[in-house]
Amino acid sequence: MKAFILAVFAILMSQSVFAKTIQVTGRGSEYSYCNANSGTFCFNDIKRRAESEAERDVRWTCEMTHRGRSLTYTIFKNTFCSPSYLPPKHDGTWINCRSDARMQCEVQD
Repeated sequence: MKAFILAVFAILMSQSVFAKTIQVTGRGSEYSYCNANSGTFCFNDIKRRAESEAERDVRWTCEMTHRGRSLTYTIFKNTFCSPSYLPPKHDGTWINCRSDARMQCEVQD
């Protein structure tokens, strides 16, 4: 039994020894209209959807393009929206948000 446990442990360790971590990127964007009654909820929702799309894209890049394992706890997002806020008493505004995501991806060497 001890030999079996040691063998399994050795196999698992040997697989992780040959893994390396690479940096991958992804992008997302969202363009939508916020009417006068929607307020910051609409703005935040557009921003959140752009960030979600960037996260999906970066995970896809890691898992499908590089055949790696996503280290999702390492995701860093940078999001820019235009306009960057909703002006008071606006009649309605088109919002465009772009998000870039960066993440570490573990791939087999």
